[in-house]
Amino acid sequence: MKRVVFILVASLAAVAAVLWGRPGSGKPEDVQKQTRFLMDTYVTIQVPGDAQAIKTIEKAFDRMEEVDRKFNVLNAESPLYRFNHENVPITDPEILALLETSLEVSSESGGAFDITVYPLVDLWGFFRGAPAVPAQADIALGLKKVGWRELRIENGVLTKPKSDVEIDLGGIAKGYAVGEAVKVLKGAGVTSALVDAGGDIFAIGELRGKPWKVGIRNPRGEGVIGVLDVSDLTVVTSGDYERFFEKDGVRYHHILDPVSGYPASGLMSVTVICDDAVRADGLSTALFVMGAEKGMELVERLDGVEAIMVTKDQKILTSPGLKGSMVTAGAPAAENPFVSIGR
Repeated sequence: MKRVVFILVASLAAVAAVLWGRPGSGKPEDVQKQTRFLMDTYVTIQVPGDAQAIKTIEKAFDRMEEVDRKFNVLNAESPLYRFNHENVPITDPEILALLETSLEVSSESGGAFDITVYPLVDLWGFFRGAPAVPAQADIALGLKKVGWRELRIENGVLTKPKSDVEIDLGGIAKGYAVGEAVKVLKGAGVTSALVDAGGDIFAIGELRGKPWKVGIRNPRGEGVIGVLDVSDLTVVTSGDYERFFEKDGVRYHHILDPVSGYPASGLMSVTVICDDAVRADGLSTALFVMGAEKGMELVERLDGVEAIMVTKDQKILTSPGLKGSMVTAGAPAAENPFVSIGR
């Protein structure tokens, strides 16, 4: 794994010292920055350089918009929409490639990550603006439609034996879009950049000779729980604070357990660090559903993957690969921009 350092933040005062320019320089280095609303979140791309860098940023955004249109299950023109509503087989090579990766994550996680959970997500109403606890009978019916093993990819064609199976790549497509933006930037010769898609981040190279700094959001309060120094790595966080509602003192969030049909319990947030934005996106959801013990066991079996978890009792757990570089004295002043993540 490329360079990564995890620093626990002792106080917000330490974070406040992370500024744009060199201390005392009075002038920040030029960093071109644009933000657009895509994939139901704000996406920001930063590239150090002059005004010419803006054109490259716009090309990266254009590619992300293409991905958003194709993988949006609510877009009637999307192959995913037609697959769900009209049972039309999918033959698009790009979608099939991401489907295969999704199924690999499903297999690795024992089904904790499942792109066929869409009927349950729709039942809970998280993406319709009116979330509510469904009746147990409705959840039981929804569970009968869930099962990643019901999908068949043969000879470049995706089919489903059961017509009521529906898929949603929202748990992994954002990572794919980030990865595609990174390809565009690198293809244009960019050696330093940060792509931030509301919790899915990829850091290209370094800034001013130092790694980019990424803060992990405190899932229950202001500020961050820690800072990561990253270079040529992706950092993806999933949390129970992204989309949720409370009823009778219980928090219900959108990360559903494909086995129970209810929101996964045990963790507040999961952050995955590796060099593949697609896998990191899927794994962050999978680990959240699996819980701390089983999730960390999976991380230890995977090469080049590290994780940070925050439990319900607000304990911070880190995978073995991060422990050797963890400092508990707080975050020092730094010369690079500070970006706080957490979807």
